[in-house]
Amino acid sequence: MKTRLVSGACVLWLMLTAMFFGAPAARGQEDSGLNSEGSRMDSLAASRGEGHVVSKLSGDFEPFLGKDSGRVVASLRNGTPVTLTETVPSQTPGQPPAVKTVTIAPTTGKMGYGNVFISLSLAKQQLAQAGIAQPTASQLQAALSGGSVTNTQDATTQMQGVLTLRSQGMGWGQIAHTMGTHLGSVVSGMKVANRGIEASSAGAVTSPAGDKGAANAGGPGGDAAGAGRSGGKGQGSGEGIVTGGGDAGSPGRGNAFGRGSNGIRGGGRGRSR
Repeated sequence: MKTRLVSGACVLWLMLTAMFFGAPAARGQEDSGLNSEGSRMDSLAASRGEGHVVSKLSGDFEPFLGKDSGRVVASLRNGTPVTLTETVPSQTPGQPPAVKTVTIAPTTGKMGYGNVFISLSLAKQQLAQAGIAQPTASQLQAALSGGSVTNTQDATTQMQGVLTLRSQGMGWGQIAHTMGTHLGSVVSGMKVANRGIEASSAGAVTSPAGDKGAANAGGPGGDAAGAGRSGGKGQGSGEGIVTGGGDAGSPGRGNAFGRGSNGIRGGGRGRSR
């Protein structure tokens, strides 16, 4: 009998140990993955162009934010207020509904795209827990800045606001814990988003219109830049960049410089695409 009691106590102790020490370790792994993917998203914005990132985030959150998705993403990115509208049913029978304006003013200042993704993901999770899948402007304001929301079942939930907690210096792990949400799905979602950004921007060329040296062979006397194949004697071959002059309506031709498959640079002729 005594042996069974001791064994039971050991099992209980092990369970409590796992609860108190295992959970922080899991949160630490989530935070590490979140920071890594957030930095990756910001790097993609710098290397592939912000337009690809804005387009991806706006599309990902459109089912949640509707037509205002792009404006909300831009607001959080730039740290500037955004004014949204919502329809409020009239309290007087026979009268048309009223249009209400709501201004969301981020208290976090300008944020990286990774943090924008995290903010909206956590707000979406908390609203879903409150029974709200497609928030009104007022409900979104409460999720981001703080306030109460009431779902269609007349259940009211008080929210502290993702951006408000962030502006108080709290880490994302702390915020998620305070809100009763989890970072695991946020990390997974950001990984998928980053892969989508990389795929959409693969091979894309961005250049200022009319600038000399831009990837545009259509202008008179303009330079053409594009992908070419380089090859050098005894130096291997590989993809490179073609630069040269091109007439209007004709592909540019020029010299190709690239790195061969053996890692050595080579030169040759190529055509811009």
